[in-house]
Amino acid sequence: MNKLIENMVRASEKLTISWAGGAGFVIRSDDMLIGLDLYLSDACRQPNDEFKRLIPPPFEPEEIKLDYLICTHEHGDHLDTGSLYKFINEKTNTKLVGTNTVIMECAKFDIASARMIQLDRGESVKIGDVTVNAVLADHADLSLDAIGVIISIGGKTIYFTGDTCFRPDLPKLIPLPEKIDVLIVPINGKYGNPDAKDAAYITAWVRPKTVIPCHYWLFKEHGGDPGLFGQYCREIAPDAKVKILAVGERFEIE
Repeated sequence: MNKLIENMVRASEKLTISWAGGAGFVIRSDDMLIGLDLYLSDACRQPNDEFKRLIPPPFEPEEIKLDYLICTHEHGDHLDTGSLYKFINEKTNTKLVGTNTVIMECAKFDIASARMIQLDRGESVKIGDVTVNAVLADHADLSLDAIGVIISIGGKTIYFTGDTCFRPDLPKLIPLPEKIDVLIVPINGKYGNPDAKDAAYITAWVRPKTVIPCHYWLFKEHGGDPGLFGQYCREIAPDAKVKILAVGERFEIE
């Protein structure tokens, strides 16, 4: 196992989260390993080089053994059809958690129904000792049933907004627990996602202990400025600690 993978997935007394680039993360608690919207291939790349990945993936799917892979919607940089079969095959025990549309897409790849768990808005699923609640993600007509997920794990709560626009009425539409330890929010400002300023407004609403920006610099078509996001958070959400991760970097949630 290379040093980067070892750093990302090695056992720790603390709950850890590592950025895999784009909107992808690996969460570890005790012996459970959860992937979140991992994009590790170059499957989105078009013949004219649109959506060509700009940075290599920090690891290969075969290098880690996920217990669960959560996909918040069916877009190729969240549901990576280029590496799906490497995660879910006869040599692994990985199960996929996703929306109805995600499940239907995976069925095209002959993934057994026993390896898939459907999770739609307003629903909750227990995976081991972890609870995953699905909430609204407003991705407009780009993905009609996209979700965000609130993950209760290791005594902590992680809110991954998924791909969603900023709406002033989000607090009325998305019930949050009293305490969010980590918020993960996109900042690319394109394809229906918030830009740095709107992501800071989301942070102010959620009031997390720590916020991690994502969904930038994977493709040239993606915008996103993490430095600007940090600046806006200092003005709009000053109580949140902004953690900007390098690809492959591990963060211990306290």
